[in-house]
Amino acid sequence: MDDILGLSKPKSTGEGQRIKSLIRARFGLDADMPVMVSELRCHEDGCPDVETVIAVMSGPDQRETWKIAKPMTDISEGDIVKLV
Repeated sequence: MDDILGLSKPKSTGEGQRIKSLIRARFGLDADMPVMVSELRCHEDGCPDVETVIAVMSGPDQRETWKIAKPMTDISEGDIVKLV
């Protein structure tokens, strides 16, 4: 059965941890700084089929968020280096 809403959770491939490590290295973040990585599917016109959302929580109400229009498996170190 197809997951038409994109709600099923795929088995972890370690990609999220790999991306978190790249983010920590890129921005010089401590190991205790919360970094979240999610892969989202979009079914609306004009948005990519799959995008990766990265968020760094630097404080209670402070968050830096980036979206990369690629699945986690396709994200390279070069993609992370381009983030501002």
